[in-house]
Amino acid sequence: MTKKEYIQTKTANPIKLVYNYYKEKFDKDKHSPFLSENEFYTYLQISSDVNKTIIKVFNYYDNLYNVVTLLDNNGNIITFF
Repeated sequence: MTKKEYIQTKTANPIKLVYNYYKEKFDKDKHSPFLSENEFYTYLQISSDVNKTIIKVFNYYDNLYNVVTLLDNNGNIITFF
């Protein structure tokens, strides 16, 4: 995934980034089975705090791609660059 693709996905479908992170970090020697996207989202809702997981994934990719979030005075997102 490129920086541009990351920003587009973060804007349009942020939960998809969590599954991308899962696919990227999946180690077939340590983990089993590999979950489909639907199975993964079901497991995620049962096993963890989805919001904390999304924030963790955003922080990981923001640091990886050096993405900065521009906010207005009220804390609303204006854009990512």
